[in-house]
Amino acid sequence: MKMFRFCPSCGSKDILFDNIKEFKCNSCSFSYFHNVAAAAAAMLEYDGKILFIRRQREPRKGKLDLPGGFIDPDESAEEGLNRELTEELGITLDKMEYIGSSQNTYEYKGIIYNTCDMLFYSKIDTIPTQLDESEIAAIELIDPYKVSMDEIAFISSQKGLELFKKSRSV
Repeated sequence: MKMFRFCPSCGSKDILFDNIKEFKCNSCSFSYFHNVAAAAAAMLEYDGKILFIRRQREPRKGKLDLPGGFIDPDESAEEGLNRELTEELGITLDKMEYIGSSQNTYEYKGIIYNTCDMLFYSKIDTIPTQLDESEIAAIELIDPYKVSMDEIAFISSQKGLELFKKSRSV
């Protein structure tokens, strides 16, 4: 990944990437760390089924996903998830159970972001009707034991679904 052509501090072209997370300028010793971004998703259960969204945009437009998104600065995972759920579905959760986390990658405008995706679970009493149509093409209620993993957009959501099923079989 080559994100910088010039050092943001001194303008030198002598900037190197360590192929993990650090950009370092050999001219002025400036360092930039492209660390993991935090994200959270919700496994929402309604009448024994899980609420999935169909992605309205890239990456992986048209694939199934769990509602959620990136955590903003100064937010906890739970606060960020509730903000995302309010924006996307018009709902907030009073209670949520932490299921686990998984690594993921998310490409945006040619830059690949490594993420740590945290998964939470909650039952819901009604199906959301206030959808952010710029993000969501549709919502689908699917039996968690019958969903096709190939239809799920991100590896972290696939792993999250497996964690969820494991936690329910104990």
